[in-house]
Amino acid sequence: MKLAVIGANGKTGRVFVRAALEAGHTVTAAVHRHNSLPNHPNLVIKTADATKPADMKSLVNGQDAVISLIGHGLKTPPNVQTDAIKAIAKAMTKNQKLVSLTGTGVRQPGDHITIFDSLLNEPLALVMKNMVQDGRNHLVALEQSQVDWTVLRALKLTNRQLHGFHLLTNGPARLFVSRATVSQAILEVLTDGSYSRQAPIIGK
Repeated sequence: MKLAVIGANGKTGRVFVRAALEAGHTVTAAVHRHNSLPNHPNLVIKTADATKPADMKSLVNGQDAVISLIGHGLKTPPNVQTDAIKAIAKAMTKNQKLVSLTGTGVRQPGDHITIFDSLLNEPLALVMKNMVQDGRNHLVALEQSQVDWTVLRALKLTNRQLHGFHLLTNGPARLFVSRATVSQAILEVLTDGSYSRQAPIIGK
């Protein structure tokens, strides 16, 4: 597949780009400022602002799927995930797939919320309220769009190599989810077309 990856320069983005290339896909990686990705014959780097519709239209043109791995940083605008997903969805066509990543603080009806999930998300919702609300708003924006989307929800990301996972409609969430596992989950959704217009949780 031809994959456009937004947030490709981030911690999770770099891991996913490597996994996608190893799986034989062609990747067009969108970077906002500086590129830290290694050279690869199937990797194209584009400088782009994910919140600008014109940049996203140029990026997603001719791609089979778009993967949004936008994260929040100290200087990140509070609505960056929502603004970006609106620009991305506007640029996409009906035959393209969109996969986005967010936290389990983005609740869905029927979620099985473990004590660890509550302990991690309740303080986060107080201290980083804008970030959590942005994740929720970006899902609402997708629900209101015509795009074929899947939003993967994960509790706590880590660089540890943890093996084995299941995608569960309502959880419960796995406490620690490696970025490599997130990459596997994204590729699985892209390959089998599962969870269309749904937001499954990465669980045990």
